[in-house]
Amino acid sequence: MPEKRPFQDHTVMDKFVAPVADYQMVVGDRVVRPSASPATGAITISLPPVDDAAGYFYSIVARDADGTNTITIQDLDESECWKGDITLNGVCDAALLFSDGLKWHRVTVDTTFSGTTFGPTTLATTAAPTTG
Repeated sequence: MPEKRPFQDHTVMDKFVAPVADYQMVVGDRVVRPSASPATGAITISLPPVDDAAGYFYSIVARDADGTNTITIQDLDESECWKGDITLNGVCDAALLFSDGLKWHRVTVDTTFSGTTFGPTTLATTAAPTTG
């Protein structure tokens, strides 16, 4: 018979941070809600060391950001195959990252699409078809 696993509480017990300036994450910073505004200017969030963060997910969601006051997410130049820094430039832009101990995996990056709309901005009217 398989051994029973003890109950595991899946609540986030580590700290939540809401930086408004450049910030170096530590392993316990699983939930990060940075803000970049005209008062702060652009800011950079540096991920924790990839090897120390092995097995953990990190959620980073912009509380405030725009095209000028961006939030850049960077590794510490030790991750395998880092695809380049992630830029959040809109409110609610987000990144969910996972460390396997050697590489940061971008589980998802959800950013705004400047100048693109996903629905009609005006209603078009058309004449009813005529039958002859």
